[in-house]
Amino acid sequence: MTERRRATGRATGRATGRAERRVGRWAAASARRGPWGARAARLLLAAAARDARALAEIARIARTPGHRQREQAKAMIALCWTRTRDLDLRAVVLETGAVAAGTPSRLETLALLGRLGEWAPSDAEWAPGLLADPDPDVRRHAEDTCRDATGPHLAALWEAGAGPQTRLRAVLLANAAPPPGPALDALWDEWLTSPAHDVFDALARWRRPAGDERLMPTSVIVLESDAGVLRRPPYRAALLDALERRGHPVREIAAAKIRELDDRPLVEQVCELALTRPELAELCAEHRLAPADPVLRALFYLLTGQPEQHRALDPDGSLLSLAYTSASDDQRARARQAMLTEGDLDLVRVIVGEDRRERIPTMTAEEIRYIGEQLAARRAWDDLWALVRDVPIATGAVLFRLFDGWTPRDDDGRRLFALFRAADLGAVRAGLRPEDDGTWRAVRRARLRFRHHVDGVSFAPDGPFLAVAGRPRVAGVFDLRTARLAERYDWFDAPVGSVLHVGNGAVIAGERWAGQAAACRVLRCADGDVRPLHEGAASITSLALVGADGGFAGGTRDGEVLLGSADGRVRVRHVSEFGLGRRQWPRQITAHRASGRLALLGRSVHLVHPGGESAVSAHPGRAVRFAEFVDAYTVVCADPHGWATLLRVEDGHRVPSRQAQIQGCTGLGVLPHLSEPVITDRSGDLHFLSGTTLDRIDTQHGPGGGRPTGLTVSPSGEFLAAGHGDGHVDLYDLRLREVPGIARRPLAELVPRHLGPVGAALSAPAVRGRDRAVLELLQACLEYRFRFDVELGGAVQLAAGVHDISL
Repeated sequence: MTERRRATGRATGRATGRAERRVGRWAAASARRGPWGARAARLLLAAAARDARALAEIARIARTPGHRQREQAKAMIALCWTRTRDLDLRAVVLETGAVAAGTPSRLETLALLGRLGEWAPSDAEWAPGLLADPDPDVRRHAEDTCRDATGPHLAALWEAGAGPQTRLRAVLLANAAPPPGPALDALWDEWLTSPAHDVFDALARWRRPAGDERLMPTSVIVLESDAGVLRRPPYRAALLDALERRGHPVREIAAAKIRELDDRPLVEQVCELALTRPELAELCAEHRLAPADPVLRALFYLLTGQPEQHRALDPDGSLLSLAYTSASDDQRARARQAMLTEGDLDLVRVIVGEDRRERIPTMTAEEIRYIGEQLAARRAWDDLWALVRDVPIATGAVLFRLFDGWTPRDDDGRRLFALFRAADLGAVRAGLRPEDDGTWRAVRRARLRFRHHVDGVSFAPDGPFLAVAGRPRVAGVFDLRTARLAERYDWFDAPVGSVLHVGNGAVIAGERWAGQAAACRVLRCADGDVRPLHEGAASITSLALVGADGGFAGGTRDGEVLLGSADGRVRVRHVSEFGLGRRQWPRQITAHRASGRLALLGRSVHLVHPGGESAVSAHPGRAVRFAEFVDAYTVVCADPHGWATLLRVEDGHRVPSRQAQIQGCTGLGVLPHLSEPVITDRSGDLHFLSGTTLDRIDTQHGPGGGRPTGLTVSPSGEFLAAGHGDGHVDLYDLRLREVPGIARRPLAELVPRHLGPVGAALSAPAVRGRDRAVLELLQACLEYRFRFDVELGGAVQLAAGVHDISL
């Protein structure tokens, strides 16, 4: 069976061979006879593939110039070469310039011949195959053509699939011409996402930034060298963003550009960011970027881990001490840790600086505790004792436990030291009760009852004296410590409607006629003498204290603004000079003593400066009855319905806050040290408000039974007088409201005046227990601190009770 199969196979092979030879002979004869049809061409191609004689005949025709079938033969030879890659056929193609028909054979023969310039943009899709062709000349010519492509051909090649890791992309990256927009943006996006050297080399050679708005700023800072361009806002921002791309070449490029720009504001911004971003700190150290200011540079070197540079710049730590003062809490904590790590810096000196008392108010409890522990470890007891006497009383009680067998050398110091040792330090550390528990309230000390209606009262700015204006054309000054009349003046031509104590025993009085127009005067009353300062045709509506030298301001019903100096001269300006109409005559004038700003209450509120040319008109939304300065930049107003509003001085607009409403508002004042507005209502109750939000802080009920006509707060903020229509005045001691804030402040910040509120609190029956322990030690510390002052400023004791007084 097997042998028969073999024989059959041999016979079949011989028959096939005879058939192929017949086809070959026919093909050769056809080639000699005439033009080929389509069927003949197919047969010839098949024969050429199997019969060397047919192939040789076709090659001969392809080489024969002028042969009528030469072009067909050349095309057939070229096609046979692309399919067989026969070397003899390759030689014929090169010899005859034969080009196959159809793609991709046509492109392969064109590439072999170096004639790819004849291809069209639509042929670009075959470029990857040409670049991978087994023939080296095809590959070389394809590479040259792709590398030199421009215009539509270049765009078509980039669209042909020039993705990463392809030969076509590598060749196009070597092209001198950049790709069209989308392809270029894709390359920038690729490099910024995953940087590669070949891509960057091409982008840098093309020097064409991305068109995509998202990529454009970063691409510009990579390519641009013009400092003027890089300083523009979008590129400055791109430089800063690039610095945060750790591990990417654009980071180093940006850092180098910043160093080359030498743009100081930009460098300062980078250094500021580096203080909170370790990766930028490393970059700044590498490229030697640092703040220009030596003080800031010292802190910068410390916080960014450059100890050598810090030691070279600031060997004694003096610059770092100055920088520490203005550093943030976080920077201070990091600086302390860095100094401990560095080990050769005197942390105590850095934190405390040259002026301990000036620095302590800005120090945190952690800093103070650390300094105390360091001083105790060095057994620097004198310095530790000085620190205890400078810090808040509760903090001093904590530090006091660090002393070990030491006492001060001076007698006064030993007495205070003994008081510390004997005090309940646990109670002192716990501090005072909260402000809102009812202990720290205004205290009504006395009621003054006059035999005549009282039109105005005014506290002296320099002592416990109260000036009073009486309706029967009389004014007087009372000593509040004794409730006795100290001065009396009765040389007036009209009722005294307003009175102002300006200090040094001098009182300014303003005459006022009720409901009629008649001449009225402003008079200075002092040392038993009355001297006219100004006379006008209308009543004096109000007086206000301006400055600290006895200056004052006043208003009249006919629109005059009176500006008085300490020497008694009065300058007159009309409201029209401030751009106001006559109907805006000042019903009330109030002043901010430190700045000299005035608030005029006409039909609305107007904020002026005495030397200014125009008024700022404020619009609280309602007619205003009372106004007072909370600070130099804010005024609080109250209308007849009790609505309170805060206004900005610079533009007269409302400050965003609640609008408190006190029913039956009859008077308004401001506590200067606390910046708290206080309003009295028709029942005589006092309402204390927040100076920033107008939230109600406290309400204190009055004794009742009167008809409140207003209130006034002493310039020092220690006392309040509330007047009533039945001729009596209630005196309140406000100093207890300050005490919690005083107790929390560093002792180094306090002044002799603070002894007054502390003494007043110790005299109050409601202050006992833990509060008394804190205040007794606080008072002892203040008395020790100010023991060499001529006057300690002890608490003023008002004559308590009810006093019948006649003017």
